[in-house]
Amino acid sequence: MPMVLWCQDYEVNFLGIPVVRVHIQQIPNEDPGLVTYEYAARTTPLFSAIYKVNNHYRVTMDTSMSRIVSYEKEISQKNFKQSFHTLYKPGKTIYSTGEERIAETNRHTMLSLLLSLTRESTPREFSTPLEIEGAYYSTRMIPREKNSNILEWEIILLPDGGSSVLASTDLFTSRLADPEAQRSVSVDISTGRIVSACFTLSPYTLTARILGDS
Repeated sequence: MPMVLWCQDYEVNFLGIPVVRVHIQQIPNEDPGLVTYEYAARTTPLFSAIYKVNNHYRVTMDTSMSRIVSYEKEISQKNFKQSFHTLYKPGKTIYSTGEERIAETNRHTMLSLLLSLTRESTPREFSTPLEIEGAYYSTRMIPREKNSNILEWEIILLPDGGSSVLASTDLFTSRLADPEAQRSVSVDISTGRIVSACFTLSPYTLTARILGDS
């Protein structure tokens, strides 16, 4: 087990019912210029009887969290299993499927973008390139101040070329870029922590909220 530098837990609710626990932790990286975070998403014991999920994601970025270096995932949900990773090299992206693509622009994944928002303390609208397993998006970040400490970001994805390198993917990733979806994340700028996130694809909403301090 790797040493844990920082961790935080979240509970995801669907129709008011806790369905998933998400554990985010930072682990050491041998390169002092890089940081690595792991996400573990597991369904609650009650919901596992309906749709069991035990998914793990890992992102490695530079210490400014402005550039992603690698993305990995190990998926186990219901009858679907998948292992996939991506390396982001200068000028190209390399996928574990064997495909390589020219990449003139550094792009976030959704998970690295969420982490990068913990470094944003000024409510400013901006755009950033994003990639979801080979599909490219221009992402608009629209801030809304909730109070003196909480800054909420609306995340709008606009298609920007590319196409998925995977024939199928996990449930979380498959719906991220749906054009009808609404996405937001709230950050406590005094502590640099994500406190909540919301994903709505009418008529359903998933809401994740922080659980205490870890």
